[in-house]
Amino acid sequence: MKNKYEKKKMAYQITLILMALYFSLMESIIPKPFPWMRIGLSNISTIIGMRKFGFKFGLEILILRILINSIMLGTFLSPTFIISILSGIVGVGVMGIFMRYQKSFSTIAISTIAGITHNMMQLLVVYYLFFNNINVMERGILVFIFFFLLFGTISGLIVGIFAEKFRIEER
Repeated sequence: MKNKYEKKKMAYQITLILMALYFSLMESIIPKPFPWMRIGLSNISTIIGMRKFGFKFGLEILILRILINSIMLGTFLSPTFIISILSGIVGVGVMGIFMRYQKSFSTIAISTIAGITHNMMQLLVVYYLFFNNINVMERGILVFIFFFLLFGTISGLIVGIFAEKFRIEER
């Protein structure tokens, strides 16, 4: 029998996973400049979970959200799934590192760093899956990378602001 704390923790995790799935599905119907460019509102749940219960808790939220979402959207084990899971794990790993220094970094700063890292990882995975014969130093590619990382910065800021606003208060 689980104690009261474990039951409460599980209820928080289920709630945060459902919130992440809701945000992810809602975001999939919002018009985007490019099909893969999403703000990443579902990461609000991951950040809230990590702030409240730690790295492992946030990683579990991320992995379960990506698995369930990919099954619901029919993208399980597709390139989209691989890109999402790898970049998500690296992004959460970076968040975990910076959250060790919570007194030095705000939720917004941590989210922004994770957003940039997530997008950098997406670019690396896409490069190795599809475009490893392209010269990434060409001007057009560099401009694309710049805007992609700028979008990651803006997305990270937005997610961080919402996560800070909606995070579960420590008691």
